[in-house]
Amino acid sequence: MHTSLDDLSLILGEITLFRALPEHVISDIARSADIVSLAKGKAVYAAGDRPRALYHVMSGHLKVSVSSQDGGEKVIEILSPQQLFGVAELFGDSPCVSSVETVTPVVMLAVGRDSVLRAIEQEPGLSRRMLSAMAQRQSSIERDIAADCFQSGTAKVVDYLLRLAGPGIDKSRVVELELEIPKHVLAARMGFTPETLSRIFRELSDAGMIHVHGKHVTLMEAFVRTHAAPPALRRDGPVGASRAPISHGSTWFSRSGAGQAAAFGARSA
Repeated sequence: MHTSLDDLSLILGEITLFRALPEHVISDIARSADIVSLAKGKAVYAAGDRPRALYHVMSGHLKVSVSSQDGGEKVIEILSPQQLFGVAELFGDSPCVSSVETVTPVVMLAVGRDSVLRAIEQEPGLSRRMLSAMAQRQSSIERDIAADCFQSGTAKVVDYLLRLAGPGIDKSRVVELELEIPKHVLAARMGFTPETLSRIFRELSDAGMIHVHGKHVTLMEAFVRTHAAPPALRRDGPVGASRAPISHGSTWFSRSGAGQAAAFGARSA
């Protein structure tokens, strides 16, 4: 997609990672940047590729995955709008370990590796922001491992629905949602089969917690009261009643919480 240098500079200036950089630095970065539009199911890069760019998701969703020699796949992250990826990979010469593929149509900004490294040499504040982003990603990975070890399948689904609903769920009795990604990708991210995800949705539905129709999910009053209300007001629900309450702020499913805050919310100069 052809975009003028001025427009690319404006887009870069809106990304907090690059915000407030000198005009000549932004212009140099913009010369190596491009807006890329990809259809569903297209690869951005594959395991074994050499790092070429840093990416900013403008719209759509992507999956980060690793594969085994026998063809098995583990989805380790879902990337959402306003997230950066490929940050850590820029600093080494090693091939990429994971693959990134679109799960919906995607528009993203790709920024050439060499121009980012030049900008870091000129602006120490940029390197601090990138280090912060990588540190937050490391913390998020550790939370993911803890969730895989200690959360049940139902707790993971509830956690995802809470994240998708956002903070407004605390003020609503019934919440209408649209699943961001295909159900089979959602299941893979949670570490189980599509059949298991369907069973959990069915159990939550039978318990009066949710209603599912295709990609549309309605969180019923019982779900909101059980999982999203303040702790003092929560009641044990039919599904997962013996489990500890799910933290509304958990970010096991996507790094759009802490990781995004580091990439786009850092204010250090």
